[in-house]
Amino acid sequence: MLHSPTEIRVILVDDEEDFRIPVMRFLTKHGMNVKAAGSIEELSPLVAAFNPDIIVLDINLPGESGLAAIERLRNDTKAGLIMATARRGVNDRILGLTLGADSYLEKPLDVRELALVIRNLSQRIGPPVQEVNADWIFDAEKWLLISPDNVSARLSAAEYAILTILSKIPGQPVSRDDLFAGLGKETISSDDRSLDVIVSRLRRKFVGTSHSLPLKSARSIGYVLSGITIHGQPRNFSR
Repeated sequence: MLHSPTEIRVILVDDEEDFRIPVMRFLTKHGMNVKAAGSIEELSPLVAAFNPDIIVLDINLPGESGLAAIERLRNDTKAGLIMATARRGVNDRILGLTLGADSYLEKPLDVRELALVIRNLSQRIGPPVQEVNADWIFDAEKWLLISPDNVSARLSAAEYAILTILSKIPGQPVSRDDLFAGLGKETISSDDRSLDVIVSRLRRKFVGTSHSLPLKSARSIGYVLSGITIHGQPRNFSR
C-alpha cells in the first residue's frame, strides 16, 4: 500500500482510551495517518505492516513498559520515537533519551505541542523511501534474497524455509511454533534460540546495505515479514 509522500504515519501507543482517542482524532484531523496500540505486544506487528515515521510511546503500559521496549524499537525501526508519559522524574527522562527516544513529553500535554514535535521530528529524520520498486526480492528459484539496492545473498536451507513461510502472509506475524515446524522441529524446548540465531545470521548478510531487512520480531508471537516480492514458486522445504 502506497501513502502520500507528505503524509506522516504515526503509531500512538497508550493504554488509556481517554488519552489515545482524542489525540488520534486531532492528529488525523491535521493530516496525519494514525494507528493505535494499547501495548508493546500490539505494537510489534503493526510496526512491520504500517512502517511508521513516528512512534509516540507511553512508559506505563500493560506487559512490557515503554522504557523496556525503546532500545529494541530503535534497532528494529527507523521511526522517530517520542515518549509521552505522566512519569515526570528527571531520571526517567534521562533514561528514555539515553535508550534512544528523540523527545520526551510529560502529561498532561497540549496536543498542539505534540503535533508540532511530530512534524519537526519527521522533517529532521526525513521520510523513508516509499518507491514502488523498493521491495526486497525473494528469488525462490535461485535461493537468493535481494535488497532494494541490489545486494544479494544466497540462502541456507533454514533461511529459505523461514522466508517461504513468512512470505505466504506478508505483514502478519507467524508463531515460533509454525516457524520451527517449517524447520522440521516438532519438539521445542523453551530455551531453544536456534530460530533467533538463523534470523540474526540472515540480517548480518545485509549489514552493508542502506536498507533494513523487513523481517521483524513480533514479541510473544514470532516474526513478521513485509515489503517483499517473490520471484518463482517457493518449494515446501524443511531440514
